Amino acid sequence: MKFTEYIVSHHVFTTEALLAAADSRGAAKQQLKEAVAVGSVERIRRGLYTSNAGRFKGAGVDSYEVVAALDPDAVLSYHSALEAHGVAHNVGFECRFRTAAARSPFSFRGIRFIPHPENDDISTQRVRGRAFGSVLVTTREQTLFDCLKHPEWAGGIEEVIRSLSALPYLDAEHAASLAIADSASMAARAGWLLEAKSEEWRVPADVIDRLRQASNGTVSKLDKRTTVTMGWSSGWNMRLPETEEEIASWIR
Repeated sequence: MKFTEYIVSHHVFTTEALLAAADSRGAAKQQLKEAVAVGSVERIRRGLYTSNAGRFKGAGVDSYEVVAALDPDAVLSYHSALEAHGVAHNVGFECRFRTAAARSPFSFRGIRFIPHPENDDISTQRVRGRAFGSVLVTTREQTLFDCLKHPEWAGGIEEVIRSLSALPYLDAEHAASLAIADSASMAARAGWLLEAKSEEWRVPADVIDRLRQASNGTVSKLDKRTTVTMGWSSGWNMRLPETEEEIASWIR
């Protein structure tokens, strides 16, 4: 394929993909350099570009499109997963994803792209969009686990609770199993939220009992980073970063 044909038909692409499709690798490398110089192609990061040619001139670039082009096997995670599931309470300016194709964060058009190490043990599903085709994202249950474990990567604990509680449903058994396998503290955090949403999510009573048993004997924190205890969940022996009334208002 000729270079000009490629950049009018591929919005975000890697150097590797361009060269694999090119009629001449040497010519394509030179034309890419010239295209960047005149602005018909824009560099996102080393080895990753977006086209400003043809129908792409002046078009926005979807952050998921960037991730999918960088690594088709990347998995949107943390706040980016909340956004992909359509429940994020606030707009994020970070895009976090698990991948083996990148190690260092990079920024492009106001979005900070932050790679995390690849993890084969997580549960994923595929989401589709007109701009990016499809990309992998952590499942609802995995997202609940990830965000409660690392709220600092998902906008903070208030954003996490507001967003997770907006999920229309999830597999409570699976979510509980992930938390129990991790730690007593995670069992308490997940149990607290599953109990609060038990009616809407139809959480079986035995799931709550398992989580309570797994967290028994441990004093936990809803937000592991907080140094101040403003409230207390007696049912889960858990310190709260705000009063119970305030945190209850976060649950939709």
